[in-house]
Amino acid sequence: MFSVIPPAVQGLIITSLAGGIYFFTYRLNENFDSWALYAQGINLIFLPAGIKHLAILLGGKWGAFGCFLGLFVLANEFWLGVPMEQIALYCLISTASTWGGIVLSLRVLGVTQDLRNLRFKYLPIIDLITTSIHGFITNSYFMVAGMKSENFIGNALAMMFGDFVGSFILLTMLWLGLSIWQKSPASTLD
Repeated sequence: MFSVIPPAVQGLIITSLAGGIYFFTYRLNENFDSWALYAQGINLIFLPAGIKHLAILLGGKWGAFGCFLGLFVLANEFWLGVPMEQIALYCLISTASTWGGIVLSLRVLGVTQDLRNLRFKYLPIIDLITTSIHGFITNSYFMVAGMKSENFIGNALAMMFGDFVGSFILLTMLWLGLSIWQKSPASTLD
């Protein structure tokens, strides 16, 4: 079905979808701030982390690039007064650490690139590896860049928890969707 669309156009579509969905999920997640916000940039239920996971799992580099762009737009709003280069580096570190965590966890678990052998029991492991890497690397950057100056362990653990919960919610939805799709008669027509 997608073979009629040139690869560059596919990449643009995936990038746009990933960035747009990341942006709007972040806006939706702001509704949780009154009871789930731990600190600036750290929410105890962070659904956009799950969007980033899904975008990278399903869209690869284009999904990652879309999430980078969505995060860059948002970060320029919530990191007021921070130089744009510092924000761009934060967005790159955040996206790359998530991508690295996903690549590592899929290799460790032996999940194929097409995700056909993805099992529900793998999701918490993928989520834990990815959110751990992301939480510690991102909060290390915050400390080095002077964006946060205290409570490194608490901030990293809170970010890991929020990312884990948000990601697990959305990764579970992915697994359910893949399970339903693989069992449908239309998926066997290929």
